[in-house]
Amino acid sequence: MRYLPLLAAALSFNVFAGSTPDAPHIYIQGQAQISTVADNVKLSVGIVEVEKDLMAAKQKADTTMAKAIKLAKQAGVLDKDINAGQISIHRESQYNRETNKQEFVGFRVSRSLSLTLKQIDKYPQLLQNLVSGGINEINQTEFVSSRYQELQQQARKMAIKDAKTAAQEFAADYDVEIKGLYSASMSPMDTNAQPYMRVKMASMADSAESGSFVPDAYHAGELVIKASSYAIYLIE
Repeated sequence: MRYLPLLAAALSFNVFAGSTPDAPHIYIQGQAQISTVADNVKLSVGIVEVEKDLMAAKQKADTTMAKAIKLAKQAGVLDKDINAGQISIHRESQYNRETNKQEFVGFRVSRSLSLTLKQIDKYPQLLQNLVSGGINEINQTEFVSSRYQELQQQARKMAIKDAKTAAQEFAADYDVEIKGLYSASMSPMDTNAQPYMRVKMASMADSAESGSFVPDAYHAGELVIKASSYAIYLIE
């Protein structure tokens, strides 16, 4: 539990720049978290080909990308969840110590593929198929919940409720009365004091968890969505 640095900072008249009142008040922080499981995986991969013949390098990259897109669709990825529009081309050189010159290696052609797989149990096999199909860069993998926005909103409401409970707890512990809310925010306020928090954070498990998981080395694990709420209450 974190308290105000000095109890007097909350129970006396103090003026902090901007957001604190020139009246007795308490600064409160509410916290909440919701645990859930991933039901989507966002995957970013790529193909890089280097050839002295530019068209040959591009042809190889395009062929591999077309195969990768086909594999993604076979795994159940929808067209709207596939982005394969990026391509980059540049000359690649290498320094030769014997000749003390930069020597042309070839044209480096890179293409990237970003997708969202909603059947998360197919992730290990899709990844293996992509690598077997010629993909030679794995840029990023992120396990996410399709209900993130909904759960984030729930967590915020829980954090606000937790801040209200913390204010009531503080007032009861120090025999003061809450006059009303002065200000509230979902981010820390401009004050020199640390907010009071309850010992136990408001927490819940997502009742709509799908139970989906990625087997073996690709187990997605648990996702935790957190939120905080800050409030200043006037007291007497």
